[in-house]
Amino acid sequence: MNSIKEFTNKKTIIVGEVNSGKTVYLKDILEKFLEEGYTDLVVIDMAPENIRGVGGKINLGKHNLIRYLTAGIVAPRLVGGAQGEIVAFAKKNALMIDQIFSRCLRNPSNVLFINDVSIYLQAGNLDRLLSFLNTIPTVIMNGYFGYSLGGGEFGMRERHEMKKLQEKCDRVINLKTL
Repeated sequence: MNSIKEFTNKKTIIVGEVNSGKTVYLKDILEKFLEEGYTDLVVIDMAPENIRGVGGKINLGKHNLIRYLTAGIVAPRLVGGAQGEIVAFAKKNALMIDQIFSRCLRNPSNVLFINDVSIYLQAGNLDRLLSFLNTIPTVIMNGYFGYSLGGGEFGMRERHEMKKLQEKCDRVINLKTL
């Protein structure tokens, strides 16, 4: 990353496999915006808590210039058992995230960071997400785009929606697992 100019007034998505550094890279970009004097930043953290080394919220430290929005998101594939339970968790996550979108729209920012947008796309509405994103000039987000968490109908839907989201972004950064 050379400058925040490569991110401003664009929709950027960082994708990769589990533990490929997506959240760390997102935080690095966020830190760069803060260094450049941006004071009205919003972070929507869709990530679940870390479970068995997978997932995890973004650690922002004590930054008071950031509006941090999150909810009690769970990792459907890691905490759910049968397919129906996994889908139910994903739907509950999507409903909570839709409420975050509504809160964010009441007090918009020019710069938005989203940690783990793929969680929303497991059961959420891509058109609703795109409509929300189009209200904000600069969006930098990350999301899971891999195979290690399994496929099946659930994984295929998430992957398909992530592909469609990537097509709508100005920039896609694909991190390869080291």
